This record gives sequence, C-alpha cells and structure tokens, in this order.
Amino acid sequence: MKKCLRLSILPLLFAAILFSSCKDDAKKGNPNPIISVTVEDADVLLDQENKRIDILFYKYRSLNAVEATFKLVDGASMYTPLGKNPVTLDLSGVWGSTIVIQTGDDLVYYNVYGEIDYPLMGMNLTADNGEAIGVATIDQNLKNITVKFRNVADLTNVSCEYIVSKNGGAMVSPETTTCTLDMTKSNMVTCSSTRGGTITYTIKPASSPKDNVPAGWEEVTDRNLPSYMALYMTNDFHGNNAYALIADTRANFSVMSKGIKNLMTVPQFYEEDPTATVIINGSATDDLIVVEGQIVNEGTSGSPTAFGVTKYGNTLIGGTGWKVSWQEAKQNDSVAYYAMYGTNALITDGTRSGNLNNVDLDARSAIGRSLITNDDPGYYVFFVSEMYNNSPGVTVKQVGDIMAEWGCYNAINLQGGSGSSMHVNGQPTITPQKGLDAHKSIGCVGVLK
Repeated sequence: MKKCLRLSILPLLFAAILFSSCKDDAKKGNPNPIISVTVEDADVLLDQENKRIDILFYKYRSLNAVEATFKLVDGASMYTPLGKNPVTLDLSGVWGSTIVIQTGDDLVYYNVYGEIDYPLMGMNLTADNGEAIGVATIDQNLKNITVKFRNVADLTNVSCEYIVSKNGGAMVSPETTTCTLDMTKSNMVTCSSTRGGTITYTIKPASSPKDNVPAGWEEVTDRNLPSYMALYMTNDFHGNNAYALIADTRANFSVMSKGIKNLMTVPQFYEEDPTATVIINGSATDDLIVVEGQIVNEGTSGSPTAFGVTKYGNTLIGGTGWKVSWQEAKQNDSVAYYAMYGTNALITDGTRSGNLNNVDLDARSAIGRSLITNDDPGYYVFFVSEMYNNSPGVTVKQVGDIMAEWGCYNAINLQGGSGSSMHVNGQPTITPQKGLDAHKSIGCVGVLK
C-alpha cells in the first residue's frame, strides 16, 4: 500500500515542479525592453549594456523639456513616468533623467542624458607657460564669447585654444585650433561640424582688473612685478601723490609681526623678509594680529575691523562677523590664518559706509577686495596716499570713494598719518610725513608675494 502511495505522488510532484518553472518563466521580462528612441531634430544613442540613452541635438534649444518616444518590446510598458509615451524629460542637469520600463515582473532602469553639439564647444586661455589665465563663457544662443581674466596679464597677446565638436568639428577661420589674439578688442572665430553647420562667434573684449583703472592714474612699470600684479600712481589725488597696487589671486597674502611690544618700521620688516613683493602698514595700536593661525595679539576689541585670509586663501575682510579669543580669530564661521586690524570699514558688500570722516586731512592707507564670483575670483587693491610738504592729505571718505572706483566690493581703512606706508620690491611709494628716513614703528604689516 505504501509503495502504491509513493508512486501516485510522483506525478503530482513532477506537475508541481513543471508548473512552478513555467510560472517563473512568465515572471521574467526582457532585459532590453527598449527597441528604439525617437527625438525630433536629434540623434539618439541607445546603449543597452550600460542602460544609457544619449540624446544629441545640433542647434540651440532648451534641454529642460525634451520629448522622447520609446518603442518597446511586446508586453513592456512605461513604469516611470507611469503610462506615458511620448515622455517629456528634463535633461538640463548634469545627472540627466531616469526612466523605468516594466517588462514581465521586472523593472529596468535607463539613465537619459541630453547634450547640444555645437561646432565650438569651448576655449582655453593660457600664458606662455601653459597656465590657465582666464575663463571663456560661450553664449550659444547669441553666438558670443565673453572672456574674464584671473590676472593682470598682457591682453594684447593671449594664447588661445579652441575646442571643437567631436562630431566632425573643424576650424574655418582661423584654420588651426591654436592662435594668439589681442583681447583688448573684438575678435571673430568661425567653426563647423557635420550636423551643426558653420557658425561664426564674436569674442568680446576681455575684462580684467586693468579695466577699473580710474582716470588720471598711470601704470608704474619699473618695479619688476610679476604678471599678476600692477602698480599705478597719480600725483593729483585731491592734490596728493597716491599709489594703488592691484593683484590677482595668484598673489599670496600674509602678515608679519613680532607682537605689539616689538614694533618695527616697514623697511625693518622688509629686512626680515626681502622676498616680500608688497608690504603695507598696520598700526601701533593694541588690536588683532594673526600669523600662521596663531593669535599674536588678541587686541582690545572683540569684534574688530580686519583684513585676512583663511589657510586656504579665502578672503576675510570687514568690520562685522569677527569673534576673537586667545585661541583663534574667526569671521563668521571662517578661521583666520593671517589677519591684521584696520580702523574702520570703507565698503561692505558693495555699499559704501555712510558715516566716513570727510573733514580731517591726513596721509592714508587701505586694503580692498573686488567682488568674487564663480567665474571671476577677483583681485586685491592696496592703496596709500601722501601728506608731505605741499600735499594737503585726504579724508577717509575720499579714500572710500577711490576704493570704490578701483572696483572694491569690500574695503577697510588702515592707520593713517605718519604710519601710512607701502613698499613695492623694497622701495617706498609715498614719502612718510616726516621724510624718507622717519618711518613710524608699527606692530604688523600686510604682505603680498
């Protein structure tokens, strides 16, 4: 009896296994559920292995609403977005978009990317040593190229490299991808590609710190400065001699000090470090000094006006947001690696201070920083003006006004009077109030190299 029971169960087990196998087969979908993708005025590359779809356009258009039609295998359907075909996709971001296809009981994910193939895809601007010196932004709609330089360079002879389309891109005029251009005036470049056609772009005159030179200032060319610095002077800044040095962010800012109890003159500071390109005065008062992250002098003010940089070179400047302890000095959440005090803020985030002294005349000095943007890291401005012999001196407000003319977005006033001094490559600019051999002893100096 038991033997007969075992024999009768075997067919049932076989049927169950067969049914289960067929049921599993029914659940499996096609691993490549998309047959093709169609997008108007575009080529589409379907990569089944990597589940990637690249949509390539050949003329200017917005990528935030691309309509694509998917041809699917039998039984497959759109899962995300649900039940829609054609599908409208936002491909404007670098991460593209994702669609999901249901096939059987499986979900298959595809990443979709959009790109517009232009004859000219990019432009590099370099110095003689190959170092990048600027940023070129191409407006493919208006066919304009805007150039912004990071440094004070010779804009009449800039080395350029054009990046053309990978899809049959070629230069028409000039005929090579490398050339030199005079960036102080407009230039034209013509490129072509297989599907994008032939397009002529206008390269607009370059902007640089030298574009902000106020009227009446002339460049001083005998100080043997690096290419990222330029010195200017005038002998008629409200009847005074005055100097302004501009430097891009390749210049490194630091502070030198032996503490408030060990005052030194600017020439003595230069003897301590003859590699300093520019030295500008601090003051002899008891206030903030930070050198290599160490508080040399905490000062009497818990929230000073100061100029400094973080360990990574980010600028700290102004009269607000500072917190000073024996351990560190911070402006908002940024810790100062170098910092030196000032007397008051001249310009804060593009707005000039409204209560600046416009009465008292004296020699003056100041530090400023231009606006920093994603494609323009800006530049420093160091300023001094003289009060000597027949020079009457200037007011603090007049210093604030000229710093704004130099393009400063933030600026602070340093000590004026007999302490005002700036040396460039070891040589003085203005004459101190008591003569060249009568420099005032001060507690620190700001340095650019």
